[in-house]
Amino acid sequence: MQKRKIIRVIFVAAALLLGSLVLADSVGLFDSKPYRVVPHGNHNHYVPHDRDPDIPLSDFPTRPPRKGERITPYGQIVPDTLEKP
Repeated sequence: MQKRKIIRVIFVAAALLLGSLVLADSVGLFDSKPYRVVPHGNHNHYVPHDRDPDIPLSDFPTRPPRKGERITPYGQIVPDTLEKP
């Protein structure tokens, strides 16, 4: 009986750990990109984490920023002046 109880505790602990990792990933804890991808119909919009909530989603670009570019909180793709050469 004791062996079954240990196996059950290990299984529950592993399930909780896996669930915690899935939840952390779903809220973007492991995401290093300065933007997130928002599906919108048959295309995606690329939205920065510091988005202005008054700007509609349709004003954000449908392509990711290229190297040396960033997305402003207002939806424009501009050169990234903070990028190091």
